[in-house]
Amino acid sequence: MARKRTKSAAPRAGESAPPPSASAQGAARAREAVAQSLPLKPEAWVLAAWVVVALEAGLAMFLGAKQTGLMPIRAYMFGPPLLAALALVVGVVGAVWSYRRKPFASPQRIVAFCLLAFVFATASYHVPFPSHRSYRPSRVKIGAPFEGEWTVAWGGPDDSSALLAVRPDRRFARLFVVVRDGVTRAEPADPRSAFAFGQPVFAPCDGRVVRAVGELGDDGGALDDLGNHVVLQIAPDEFLFVTGLARESLEVKVGDEVARGARLARVGFSAASRMLPEPHLGLHVQDTPDPIWGQAIPYYLHDVVVNGAAVQRAEASGRGFFPGYPPAGDRIRPAP
Repeated sequence: MARKRTKSAAPRAGESAPPPSASAQGAARAREAVAQSLPLKPEAWVLAAWVVVALEAGLAMFLGAKQTGLMPIRAYMFGPPLLAALALVVGVVGAVWSYRRKPFASPQRIVAFCLLAFVFATASYHVPFPSHRSYRPSRVKIGAPFEGEWTVAWGGPDDSSALLAVRPDRRFARLFVVVRDGVTRAEPADPRSAFAFGQPVFAPCDGRVVRAVGELGDDGGALDDLGNHVVLQIAPDEFLFVTGLARESLEVKVGDEVARGARLARVGFSAASRMLPEPHLGLHVQDTPDPIWGQAIPYYLHDVVVNGAAVQRAEASGRGFFPGYPPAGDRIRPAP
């Protein structure tokens, strides 16, 4: 025989409903708080913050793929500044929006602000350029392009010279100076008294001259930090830049075939460089003959004496240059 279902007694007219339990009240308050802080439709600027994060992730993956061509260079040079500016703009808009539509610090807004701060910080930090040849150095035997002992002021295969590591074309460049008795100049106040000024420069390997610039003045006022320079094609898609040369000192022209040891020019003061404000000699390899728009290629120095020890192949590095102090980089001279 089926049991009769009992219905809960409804409150009679004039009687109040029994108060909800404490657990029911807590659950109701929690649902109300969630509904207020996490609306079903996210705010527009919060969505924009997530788009900025996605753009930075896409840029990182693209550069991490180490592609050839100009696109990685453009992405590396212009992408981070644009992302930092975009994160700043979205953050300002979000702050104004949140101030006018309180509560200011809701969970979704806090997350968005943290994401934008992360993008701004990481996009403002300069990491070394990820060249597609980072782990495939040139196989060409490149020797020292000078006589006597020189010191690497900046550059090399590692990240110790961070000012060059952020240059796509000069990621693995080296800048050389002459040091005598712990100084690089005869007169501390006169950059043209540098011992490197006027020193002869020789071809460090065989190659064909594909670019030669020699008309810039020796006053350190050039618009770029290459100054007068010679570019040698030393292998397919490998171009050696010899930079910082003296005005009207070039002894080669475009189209010349030069052998290792052939005289190219003299060191001048044509390169404007804040990191090395005196005459110096620059050497780097990249995959195009065009200044700036090329990806750097690491290279070794062959048949040299490094810090007094003869080696067949050297990864010489600089440790920075500060006027008035002797450079702490490796000392290089051609092997006898």
